[in-house]
Amino acid sequence: MVGNSKKHIIRKMRVFMFVYWAMMLSVTGMYTMYLGDIGFTKGEIGIAVTIYMVSALIGQNVFGYLADKTGNIKKVFTLSTATGILIATLLAFAKSSIQIYVLIFLWGFFICGTVPLSDVWCINSLKASNELNDYGKIRGFGSIGYGISGVLLGLTLQFFGWKAYYWYIAACVCLTLLAIFAIGDKEEKAGIKGTKDNKKASKEVSAIDALKEIIKIKPLVSMVILIFIYSFVVKGIYNYLGVLIGDYGGGPLNLGFTYFFDASPEIVTFFLTTRLLRRFHSKKLVFVAFLLQTLRLTFILIFNSALAVTLLGTLSGFAYGLLSSSYKTYLYELAPEKYKASCMSLCETTIGMSAVFSAPVFGFLFDKFGANFTITFGLVIYIISVIMLLWNFRMDRKANVMNTGTVLRQ
Repeated sequence: MVGNSKKHIIRKMRVFMFVYWAMMLSVTGMYTMYLGDIGFTKGEIGIAVTIYMVSALIGQNVFGYLADKTGNIKKVFTLSTATGILIATLLAFAKSSIQIYVLIFLWGFFICGTVPLSDVWCINSLKASNELNDYGKIRGFGSIGYGISGVLLGLTLQFFGWKAYYWYIAACVCLTLLAIFAIGDKEEKAGIKGTKDNKKASKEVSAIDALKEIIKIKPLVSMVILIFIYSFVVKGIYNYLGVLIGDYGGGPLNLGFTYFFDASPEIVTFFLTTRLLRRFHSKKLVFVAFLLQTLRLTFILIFNSALAVTLLGTLSGFAYGLLSSSYKTYLYELAPEKYKASCMSLCETTIGMSAVFSAPVFGFLFDKFGANFTITFGLVIYIISVIMLLWNFRMDRKANVMNTGTVLRQ
C-alpha cells in the first residue's frame, strides 16, 4: 500500500510538472513574437521584457511569503494560476501598449512568480514519501511539457494565426488547474508541513547575519557571479528569441520547434543529475555549460539562419541541464548550515536579477545593431568567461600540487 501511495504521488507530480511548464511556454515562449506581430518596435518589446522580468521576481518573493504564512501551497497556487484565464481573455481585447504592458506584468507576477513555488511543492511532497531522489526525473517531465507545448503552439499559430493564441493560453491554464486539483489532501499535507517548518526556521534566522556569513564564503560568491554572467547572456538572448528568429526570417513554427529542441536535452541531464555529480565537480559541469553556449553562438553566427537557431537549441538545452544540476547543489553545500534556506533564496534572487539587467541591454542591441552584433556581444562575454575558468582550473591544480608537495615533505 505504501509503495502504491508513493507511485501515486510521483504520477500526480509528473502530470503537474508537465502541464505547468506547458502553460509557462504558452506566454513566455511567444509573447515577444506576438508583440512584434501586432506592431511593437524592438524598443517597446524590450520594455515589455523588462516589465515581465521585474514582475516575476516580485511575484516569487510575494508568493513564497504567502505560502509560508498560510502553510497552504495548493491554495496559493490555485488562486495565482486562475488569474491566467482572466489575463488571456483581457489580452484578446487589449488595444493599447499600456494595456498590454499591464497584462504582461500580471502574467509575470501571478504565473511566472510561482516557478520556485512549484519546485518547493514537489520537493516537499517527495520528502514526505522519502522519494526526494526522484525530483530530477519529475522535473524532467516539465521539460517534456515545455518542448511539446512549443511545437503544438507553433503549429496552432501556423495554421490558425494569432487569434488562436489567447485560446491556447486559456486551455493550458485550465489543464494546469485540473492538475493542481488532482493533488489531494495527502500530498498537500506534505507541502503544509514543509512550509511550516520553513516558517519556524525563518524566525530563528537574522537576514543581516545570514548575509554577513554568506559574503565571507568566497567560492560561493564566485559561483554566484559566474552564474550571473552566464544567465545575463542566456536570458538576454532567450527573452528575445522571437525577435532573433524573426530577424533570420523564421515564424511561429520555427520558434515553437526551437523551444522543443531547447527543452528536449534537458530531460537527459535532469535524469542523469545524480550520476554526473558523482563523477564530476560542479564547477567542471558549469564550465561545460559555458563551452556549449560558446559553441552555440559561434555556429549561429556561421550559419546565420532561423534553422540554425532552432537546431542549435539542443546545445542550449544540454547546457541548461548541466548548469541546473550542478550549481544549486554546489551553493547548497557551501552555504552555512544555519543559513542554507536564506543563502539559496539570496543567491537565486541575485542570479535572477541578471535577467532584469539583460532585458534592456539586449533589447537596445537588437533594436540598434541587429541580431548578428547582439550574438557577437554575448559570444565575447562567454569566450572571456571560458578563458577565466580555464585559468582558474590551472591555479587550482597548482595549489593542489603545492599542497601535496608540502604534505610529502612533512
